[in-house]
Parts: sequence; C-alpha cells; structure tokens
Amino acid sequence: MKLLITVLLILSSSAFADYFTPLDGPGVTIEKMHFHDQGGVTLNISGSVQNLDNCAVTSRVHIPKDLPGFNNMLSASLMAYTTGKKIGIHLSGCESIPFWGAGGGLTPIVKNLWVFND
Repeated sequence: MKLLITVLLILSSSAFADYFTPLDGPGVTIEKMHFHDQGGVTLNISGSVQNLDNCAVTSRVHIPKDLPGFNNMLSASLMAYTTGKKIGIHLSGCESIPFWGAGGGLTPIVKNLWVFND
C-alpha cells in the first residue's frame, strides 16, 4: 500500500511540471519584465511554446518570489533580457496572478529557467 501511495504521489507531482519550451531549444525572447510589489517577477515572452499544462496565457510567465533559486533566475532573466539571449522554461503549473486580475487568465509559473548561448 505504501508503495502504491508513493508511486501515485510521484506521478501526480510530475503531472504538474512540464517543459514550456524544449530543453534543447530554440527558446523564447523576453520582451518585457514586470516587477511586482510583492516580490514576484512576470516575464512577457515571444516565441514558440509547448503549452503542456494548458495555461490560458502563453505570452507571459511568472517567477514567484518564494521559489528556491529566485535570485539566480532573476539574474539570468535580466542578463538574457539585456543581451537579447533566449531562455528556456520548465513550469510548475498555472496560477492567477493578483496583479493581472481574474480576467488575466491562468499564468504559467516558472519552476526552472535556463539561458541559451546563441
């Protein structure tokens, strides 16, 4: 029984974490960055995405302030934005971001982020 519960927990947790962009490219471009008063950051992006979590919004992603590695992801995002580098994104589902309101749709929540060299 414990094994069955463990397997179900593993399967259910991975069901809510998907690649928004493929790991091997081509990535997306950060068009705009929005710094929220509560500490999170929303990245407006352009480029092709895989919407495996079926989020209503695909033109922006949100990095929550309490995400482990937030400072590293913020630094990488700023570097990518200022240099024109593309980023890759792995999600942990979708949420309503208070700033965008209920009409703003469910926004993808970043779990992992990487920067492409070219």
